[in-house]
Amino acid sequence: MRKIILSSLVLLMAACGQREVPVLKVGFVGHDHQTALYVAAQEYERTRADANVYLKECEAKKHYELIKDNKKLADIDLYLSGGGSKMPTLMSQGHFEVGFGGVAAVAFFTDKGSPIKITAPLHTKGDMLVLKPDNPVNSWESFVDWAKWTKNPIRIGFKNPVAVAKLIFERALEEVDLSYTSDQSDRSKDILMVHMKGEKNLIPGLQNDIIDGYVSNNPWCAIAEDKGVGKCIADLNSLPPGIWRDHPCCCIGATEQAMKEKKEIIKEFFKLIILATNYMNEDPSVTMRNASQWIGTSYEVEEKSIPKSGYGTNPTDHWKKTMYVWVDEMNRLGKLTGKLKDKKHGEIDNLLFDFSLLNQAAEELRKKGIETWY
Repeated sequence: MRKIILSSLVLLMAACGQREVPVLKVGFVGHDHQTALYVAAQEYERTRADANVYLKECEAKKHYELIKDNKKLADIDLYLSGGGSKMPTLMSQGHFEVGFGGVAAVAFFTDKGSPIKITAPLHTKGDMLVLKPDNPVNSWESFVDWAKWTKNPIRIGFKNPVAVAKLIFERALEEVDLSYTSDQSDRSKDILMVHMKGEKNLIPGLQNDIIDGYVSNNPWCAIAEDKGVGKCIADLNSLPPGIWRDHPCCCIGATEQAMKEKKEIIKEFFKLIILATNYMNEDPSVTMRNASQWIGTSYEVEEKSIPKSGYGTNPTDHWKKTMYVWVDEMNRLGKLTGKLKDKKHGEIDNLLFDFSLLNQAAEELRKKGIETWY
């Protein structure tokens, strides 16, 4: 047995080579908003054929080699970070240099002085309000009526304090004159917001009557429907006051140091994400297949989940405007006290964004004749 293990290790080293090149550490969360990463890793034959750059798998979902023009450019180590808001925390602590996570969380850490910036858009929308399947409420309007007339506060779970879904939902409550609190002793409010400390606790909380519903990103909403334990009654994308249409949810962030010291590596990595996003938008079945294979959800779950999302790497003027909404909202709530406090929209760009390597990656792909969604 020992000889077999040693032989396997030798074969692995031979296949992936010694670590004599730079290492890029990449954090990700592991839900379908970040499917571009999974497509980039699993559709490597397509990226190699299209742009002669690809990820060579050494250990699935953990270690890859970044190959460009048939030469190894870098080792790519992937780290499962556990949640979109945890990503910038771990990145600021030096656990990885590039991270896939929530835009609001990255903005929060940038504001606090962490040397992190949003370096590529990734995903929009995909957040839902979920209730128990036997609840007669079937729309946002009927939810508002229920909340106004029920005697006890409706318990709505959320995964973390700076989750995109929570921010949207609470602003919508204000717009329809519903009160809310996180104080469980306060029975005077319409809604009790319950911190479930992670998205994986949302469905069990619903099943065990800890909460009456929850707001979260997919696929946790689609999973609840697939299991028959929940139903999506509202897409948060359409909630009042009407400023959330196509709202950014996930992005790619990076440390300022990595953007300076590992320019070539990050640029080529971004090419893969752009190409992967191309494939996803050209054929949604690619998105569903790769997401289900990587995450472990069923194809049927992803058929429910994926259509609620938007995938793109283009920092268009519209995308920037929707990012300004986040900054404005967090300023309104007093959550920004540092770099981004009370900043005007023109000032936000230099403080929060760095699309230099993304722009270079897209331009080099275009020179190869590849039309990008970028």
